[in-house]
Amino acid sequence: MINWQWIVFGEDWGRHPSSTQHLMKCMATQHQVYWVNSIGLRRPRLHDGKRILEKLKQLNNAKGNDFNQHDTQLLTDAQPLGILAPVAIPWPGSHIAYVINRLLLTYQTRALLAKHKHKTKDEEIGTKAPRILWLSLPTGRCVISSLEEDLVVYYAGDDFSALNGVDHKQVSVEEMALVKHADVIFAASEIIASQFPQEKTYLLPHGVDLKHFSSNFERPSNYPDADLVVGYYGSITSWLDFELITFLAQSRPDVTFLFIGKIEIADCVIFEYNNIIHLSDMPHEQLIQYAANWQVSLIPFVDNEQIRACNPLKLREYLAIGHPILSTRYPAVTAFTNCIYVADDKYQMLAQLNLTLVLPSQALEQLKSRSRKMVKTATWQARCELVTTLLAARLAEKLTIKSNM
Repeated sequence: MINWQWIVFGEDWGRHPSSTQHLMKCMATQHQVYWVNSIGLRRPRLHDGKRILEKLKQLNNAKGNDFNQHDTQLLTDAQPLGILAPVAIPWPGSHIAYVINRLLLTYQTRALLAKHKHKTKDEEIGTKAPRILWLSLPTGRCVISSLEEDLVVYYAGDDFSALNGVDHKQVSVEEMALVKHADVIFAASEIIASQFPQEKTYLLPHGVDLKHFSSNFERPSNYPDADLVVGYYGSITSWLDFELITFLAQSRPDVTFLFIGKIEIADCVIFEYNNIIHLSDMPHEQLIQYAANWQVSLIPFVDNEQIRACNPLKLREYLAIGHPILSTRYPAVTAFTNCIYVADDKYQMLAQLNLTLVLPSQALEQLKSRSRKMVKTATWQARCELVTTLLAARLAEKLTIKSNM
């Protein structure tokens, strides 16, 4: 199966790693992929000046953002044929914004398609390439039926009713409308999947670039000068248990705790401790250079509704790396408890940390082998094949229904 056309409404391209971006990099090796940046999940506020400025800059460079992800992607990465930074009104739940955005986004997306149009093998023999409208943000639903799509797909990677920085009530309205019109829904976790009609909802866990995240690297020049390093990468925000982190740092002053990521909360006091080090957000591809060298991978999440519904990308990446993983308890780690050290409180977490740091080399090698085996079939390529297989079946079903009418 080749030369499908994918129109993707997602977050800003390259702003941070996401399942949709990984999937579409994979799809782009065989299909036409067109990407439309986010139009927002909440109304602008007074403190959003920096974000507004970033969106304005994207009008000249759709991949421009403050997360250091643009222009540093590996040259081997597949890219969409076209990326659009749209002009739109970020006002979820507003009927007026819906009507205006439908007109604006339809016009801009059609212009994007026309600008990059080229004939596929299917079109050369007179067969129209299937067009898939893939929406990973509910606010993109305003373009449904305006782009001559053959299938509408909703990818639910987060529980938006519990996600920080979202107008929950208004986005829920958008999501309910999208779910009604979607032909297929993919959900990143079982908890998210349970919220949608089961007859058209499929579980699609995150994947992993197994080869990349199981590679060895020399220590980067700014890697901590320490023998024992416990590492975390990702957003440094309210879903981290800062009380737990400081307890571990105080209990083990001989251990360096390395956090890599964008700080998204004010007054983050954990970095006042001498053995807690912060490195700024960096391109996703560079993270393995640090993670390959630390001794323990850390997932110190709080227990809340958002975390209970999540299935983080880093979980499978940590497993591919193969170092001991120390995590708080939440549903996504349940399937991997034979490879992950899971703790229910800070004292148990400290005990688990002490244990992982003295594991003999043979035990570490056995753990690495077991961890990588758990994600051996969870590659992004495998996820893409699952998606295209399910969508091909749904397309055939729609064609059969249409022919019988």
